Amino acid sequence: MTTSASYLNRLRVLLGDPLEDDHPFSFATAVKADLDGDSLDLQAKALVDTGFIRQIIPAHWNSGGELVDLEAVLEMARLLAGRNPSLMPRLMYSIGAITVLDLAGTEAQRKILSDWLLAGHSVALAVNEPGIRSDLINNQTKAERQGDWYVINGRKWLVGQAEKARALMVMAKTGAGGPAAFSLFLIDRQPQWESTLPHPRAELSGMKGIDVADVDIDVACVNVANRVGGEGEGIELVFRAESVIKLLSIGAMLGPCESALRLTYGEISKQANGGHPHQHFLLAGAYADYRIMDSVAKAAARFASFRPQHFPVAAAVAKQIAQEFSNRIFTSLMAALGARSVLAEEPVSAILQKLRRDGEVAQYMDINPQVNLGMLANQLPSLSKRRAKLEPGLADALFSQLQAELSPSSPCPAMVLAKVPMLNRAGEPLTDLLPGLAARFAKAVSEQDRAVVDALQEAETRFAALEEGMTELLALRQGERPEAVNAGAQFARLYAVSCCTLSALSEGGDDLLPFMLQRLLAGDRYAFGGEDRFYQAAWHSLAEAMGASEDVYGDERRQAAV
Repeated sequence: MTTSASYLNRLRVLLGDPLEDDHPFSFATAVKADLDGDSLDLQAKALVDTGFIRQIIPAHWNSGGELVDLEAVLEMARLLAGRNPSLMPRLMYSIGAITVLDLAGTEAQRKILSDWLLAGHSVALAVNEPGIRSDLINNQTKAERQGDWYVINGRKWLVGQAEKARALMVMAKTGAGGPAAFSLFLIDRQPQWESTLPHPRAELSGMKGIDVADVDIDVACVNVANRVGGEGEGIELVFRAESVIKLLSIGAMLGPCESALRLTYGEISKQANGGHPHQHFLLAGAYADYRIMDSVAKAAARFASFRPQHFPVAAAVAKQIAQEFSNRIFTSLMAALGARSVLAEEPVSAILQKLRRDGEVAQYMDINPQVNLGMLANQLPSLSKRRAKLEPGLADALFSQLQAELSPSSPCPAMVLAKVPMLNRAGEPLTDLLPGLAARFAKAVSEQDRAVVDALQEAETRFAALEEGMTELLALRQGERPEAVNAGAQFARLYAVSCCTLSALSEGGDDLLPFMLQRLLAGDRYAFGGEDRFYQAAWHSLAEAMGASEDVYGDERRQAAV
């Protein structure tokens, strides 16, 4: 058993039974914490005492950390968010600063950061500013160099851990203009707290009680030794780190969806008639959507180790799929519960409403979903230009290699984030394989599933049309037009078709795959043009997945939870 797997087992034990209402990590405690504005200090201390922080510090820093790959980061975020999404940012916001230092920090900077984190402190990444809509090139915070020091002045917007963070990693302007005009600085707040005062906490619609606020930076002094990376490298480093940070928000969407599925399944399956067929269809669809999210997210985390050059696109797609499909999941689950889903004092509904609100906030924890989609769309023309038809032998080798890399039985090699680029400049292997994937799938399985082959052929046709359209937009220099952004969403779905297919093959097949592909290719969550066996297979898969925890989500325990 790996170190991370051993720790994840300990973490599950600590989190305990979510329906023990007096347990510090129960659903009841989470709902009450929202009502009271509890900052979850008790729970945070318990997690820190298990060695949680060591799991997010890279092992190769040799400073007490144990992080080797991003699969563990994704799973920790999912576990915390599945119990109470407000816990995840409290414990994991420092990932942003950690990633930047892994990319460009000095040994001394990494040692200082590790010491702070292991002593119970956090470090906030302070990049965005009011009113610029993630357009970092319009940042106005300035760093003026005076000998061996920089003097920084400005205001940062919605900084995580604004009150509690020991240090801020701040992006500030050091040049005249353009992308190379910005640098990153590590500000130790302890000797100059008055220079980095936080505003009152922002009141969010979900994740109540988390420490998020604007920060005023007023004559903060930073030695040149605490500039991170070279002068002018700030925007590039932030964009490269963003791919890792996206996994936190993805985990913070996956966890609530999984818990909501378990709760709603328990509620529906315990009805006298076992639930109406339409409720079964809604839950089956929600489970298929969850499995799509899960497959794409895991692939992105594994690409950070196996294919760091392809990680930026993988993370951007995973973020888009998580944002789109988590919304669909909660809409389906609320519809399955009917009018009960809007009753604030209904036990299960109160939990679902909290999980939904928190998951919606998680969509904006790193980068605005529309900005993410625009960034993805802007890469499509260049990906299209670089795409070349693979020779059959090379395509067959890539087909086998990707299955091996996506298989959970293949341990992830240690990640090397230094190889993660700002943008994907090395093509994109999952969509490179879409042409011809139907034929390869048919050869790879002993019993050919015509529905899967037809879906893959449909995906190939759509992909060819998408690339032709993107080439036309590129020729017209219209990459910012709305249809270009919509193309990003289409690309994400087609990428997910290939990803889910290869992931299913890597695990020896998946009865849920036809339904997953249908939902990826259908524009409407209610659209159903397939056979009854599609959603029946999904319902049975859901029942099997929930079976191990059925006693935890029983009627009597559920009623006592809130």
